[in-house]
Amino acid sequence: MPNDVRWCIALSSNESRASDFIGRQQELAVLAAALDDALSGRGQMVMLAGEPGIGKTRLAQELASRAESLGAQVLWGWCYEHAGAPPYWPYVQPIRAYVEAADAQQLSSQMGSGGAEIAEIVPELRVKLPDLGQPLAAEPEQARFRLFDSVATFLKNAAQIKPLVFVVDDLHWADESSLLLLEFLVREIAASPLLILGAYRDVEVTGRHPLSQTLGNLVREQHFQRVQLGGFTRQEVGEFVEANIGVTLPSDALETIHSRTEGNPLFVNEVVELIDPEQITEYRAWADMIPDGVRDAIGSRLSRLSENCNQVLRTASVIGREFDFSLLSGLDSDISADGVLEALDEALEAKVIEALPAAVGRYQFGHGLVQQALYGDMSSIRRLRAHASIGETLEQMHQSDLEAYAAELARHFAEAESLLGPEKLARYSLMAGERALATYAYEDAITHFERGLVARAITLSGTEEASDEEAAALLFGLARAQSATGVGHQLVEAFATLSRAFEYYAKVGNVALAVAAAEFPIASLPFRIPGVAELMARALTLVPADSHEAGRLLSRYGGILGVAEVDYEGAQEALGRAIAIARREGDVALEVQTRSNAAVVSGNHLRPQESVDNGLRAIELATIDQNPYADAVYRIMIALNLLNMGDLHGARHHAFVLRDLAERRSTPRQIASNSFMPISFLSSLEGNWKEGREYSDRGLALSPLSPQLLAVRALLEHEAGESAQGEVYLERLLEAMRRAGPLQLTASARTCIAIPTIARITGAPDRLEIAEAAAEAILSEQSVSPLNAMCARTGLALLAVQKGDESAAKEHYAHLLGQRNTLLWAASLIDRLLGLLSQTMVNLDQAAPHFEEALAFCRKAGYRPELAWTCHDYANMLIQRSAEGDRAKAMSLLDESLAISSELGMRPLVERVKVLQENAETQPVRTPAYPDGLTQREVEVLQLISGGKTDREIGEELFISVKTVGNHVSNILNKTNTANRTEAATYAARHGIEAGSESG
Repeated sequence: MPNDVRWCIALSSNESRASDFIGRQQELAVLAAALDDALSGRGQMVMLAGEPGIGKTRLAQELASRAESLGAQVLWGWCYEHAGAPPYWPYVQPIRAYVEAADAQQLSSQMGSGGAEIAEIVPELRVKLPDLGQPLAAEPEQARFRLFDSVATFLKNAAQIKPLVFVVDDLHWADESSLLLLEFLVREIAASPLLILGAYRDVEVTGRHPLSQTLGNLVREQHFQRVQLGGFTRQEVGEFVEANIGVTLPSDALETIHSRTEGNPLFVNEVVELIDPEQITEYRAWADMIPDGVRDAIGSRLSRLSENCNQVLRTASVIGREFDFSLLSGLDSDISADGVLEALDEALEAKVIEALPAAVGRYQFGHGLVQQALYGDMSSIRRLRAHASIGETLEQMHQSDLEAYAAELARHFAEAESLLGPEKLARYSLMAGERALATYAYEDAITHFERGLVARAITLSGTEEASDEEAAALLFGLARAQSATGVGHQLVEAFATLSRAFEYYAKVGNVALAVAAAEFPIASLPFRIPGVAELMARALTLVPADSHEAGRLLSRYGGILGVAEVDYEGAQEALGRAIAIARREGDVALEVQTRSNAAVVSGNHLRPQESVDNGLRAIELATIDQNPYADAVYRIMIALNLLNMGDLHGARHHAFVLRDLAERRSTPRQIASNSFMPISFLSSLEGNWKEGREYSDRGLALSPLSPQLLAVRALLEHEAGESAQGEVYLERLLEAMRRAGPLQLTASARTCIAIPTIARITGAPDRLEIAEAAAEAILSEQSVSPLNAMCARTGLALLAVQKGDESAAKEHYAHLLGQRNTLLWAASLIDRLLGLLSQTMVNLDQAAPHFEEALAFCRKAGYRPELAWTCHDYANMLIQRSAEGDRAKAMSLLDESLAISSELGMRPLVERVKVLQENAETQPVRTPAYPDGLTQREVEVLQLISGGKTDREIGEELFISVKTVGNHVSNILNKTNTANRTEAATYAARHGIEAGSESG
């Protein structure tokens, strides 16, 4: 490894550097096996957990040494205890070192198209690769995804050149953004020669600690494992002492040291340092010298240093785990620069600190506990003054690049606020927050902005307008960060925060920032946040009507008008103007975004073909330079609307594209979850329960309370007769409805259809009052989209059928008639429902054509479960009507329904069909129309046999499976006493039922 990269693995514990590696054979075997897997191209993630000083870093160093001996490259990153580190610090360090050592041409190849994103967190990359462009603009989640994907791609590419071991130490101090990136990387490395080794203090990771959530997510990954480190055994303590000071301990001394230190290597080392080697073999009073814990042992060791040395070290501890001479020497006027150097030399000799070889004059404490002990030993006033002095000195040293040090400056001025006041704290908190936003470290950004607002005594929530430019900037920054991390009502709060900033910008005439605030996408279009449309309308009055700024505002405004405000005409006008401006300005990205918004608007207004057309146009316009995941929204709309129109073949292509997108481990969770919806719907419509379960499982693992996925899964399980499982998912759907927040209407719409549909499947009228209340609540809303209103009316129509309510059936029939030949969001075929409503109204002649249209729709689309139900319901109506020919047709439909439902395992429907068949057979009927007991379906198959059709051709023509055709052929041969298809064709000719005849 190059020398200027090798510094990254400088030893960071105070354990003996000269000794051989002691113990840990079992743990090392686990690491060695993981390393072997990684070197073979099967990426691994291992976490080392244990108390402070237990030897996590030393074990990682041993593995690193072995990895290098096997030809791997080792990079080290570590987390910083305080909030002053730049975002993604544990990744910035090793990537920066790699960049400095790498050849520019090779580095460019390894970075790929993500170099611009990585340069946002590692600016040194632009020095090496000056031709890097700027990152593409994107919404917060997509922007952070691009950064994460770019880092993962770079590391995987680097590992292809030379296997890579990436060590991340002190993860208990990691910021949330760095932990999210770690989760992302672990999911990406499964097929790469890359080992990620993390280390953390488990005693500091409580249930609310961010790392606790990360560990919970990582444990699901097959290539992740956790190694718990305990203390040394008695024998290993003896080996450790012998290796360090060359003394073999007698058993009683060994037992004393082992029991008092519990085998903690750092504690053992500190204890041995306290005892005279000549006395340690004599079991005397030295046993009473052993401190009670690691921190006490460190304190005892520090007490042996000079007061000047301790004073310098205490000041250094305020700076952090790492510090440099240039800063330290300017902080204490009582000690000269030479005096500081002498103190550092003393600390080096005592192994309390160590020099970092890659940076002259830069040091770090040998162990984090040493820094913590020194910092804790200071009086509060001394710490306060030290933070103030460090902050002011850093300002002077870095006047030309304050942004790079903003987080560190904000930390020191926060600690010194009572001495220096809030002005500098607010200033640098704003600066640090903006820098965190620029690098997609949204959690860090929230911390900085909130700290700045508190310093200014500005409430974090409320409606009061910002008082000045800094206050507005803090609020605008906080809103952007909140929108990137918030869900549900948190997004409503984010908009309220943004509005406070907008009001100030609008009042003082800062049009650019007012527009930036107005067009910022706080939430996706389906989220209904009161006040958004009004704010955007005001922003439009601030800019020329045909300006580029107006185009950007109109694009989002049109989407909000159409979805949240249910103003289709207003939406079309705004979207049309946005498209015209986009074309005039040559802004393809704006037109793509506008077409995407238009697809969502059209879908919500029950205009499926228009939605599909807009989505397809967006796909045509989109370029490879744009975010590859931005088209997820319009592809979802295309696939769902094609399914609603019965175009399964067309929907399948887009559903598979979305499925492939969702299956990429690098895809953001919400995008992946939404992308699984169309393929889950499609699988259920085909009756492929196995795939439907598989895809809904994947989507629900990412978004456990997705109303769409839960509704489809609950229906699927009940269709397949798994009512217990179906109830589990139905209960989760009800929970999703209760917790939906701004998506309340969407969740309620799915619920009010699912419950009565399930009741019809099972015959058990459970929870119907919940469905009715949900539907009525939707229709009582002042602004409800036609889609959600139609879902509510569909749910009420199903309830009317279930209850036999003739009056309600007439009302809902009139509302649903305009939606003929459509499937409502993969849940209910409108034509069949119209037939059921007509039957409930006792208008059976009106019901028949609706059922015929439903049969034609299902057969053309290939929706076999829906076809089986349509056959059953149509047959039930025919038996009730009992006109001439009705019974024979009903029996044929029941045969078809039974064949499909039996093949698909639709047990509840199978039972209903058999009951209906038995009832029909008890009624007096005419002599069967066909000889030898042939059914109408069997006659249809026989006619096609006589026409020379194969089983597959017959299945395609009759919309039944090849297996079902085979069953019919076998029945025909048995009933007609024929031996083969040729004899069966002869039989058909003899009885006048050959191909083209109108028999029966």
